[in-house]
Amino acid sequence: MAVSTLPVPSMYADHHVMAVRESLSALSGVQDIDASAAFKEVTVKHTKQVSRKALAEALEKAGYPVVEQKPVEEEPSSLGDPAWYECASRSIKTDPADLEMSGDFRMY
Repeated sequence: MAVSTLPVPSMYADHHVMAVRESLSALSGVQDIDASAAFKEVTVKHTKQVSRKALAEALEKAGYPVVEQKPVEEEPSSLGDPAWYECASRSIKTDPADLEMSGDFRMY
């Protein structure tokens, strides 16, 4: 028994999962199929006679190509995530009423 996990980025809804399961279950030697639209991957338990290439070809024929994706590597920022700095200028001004309400003499 072998297990293959294939990334299928074009599978993002339940009807895609059904189509992927149907196309893979048509192959002889496929024992179990776990398809996830959330993770966009398919894990298949199969016999040694079924190759990973045969699984990928069946998915390609059904319209769901297997795409091996490389992880995205980004340069770390010294500010953490600077995205919110880019959308608008940041200005800080404390409301005088907040200053009056702060400290030990809070007025509710």
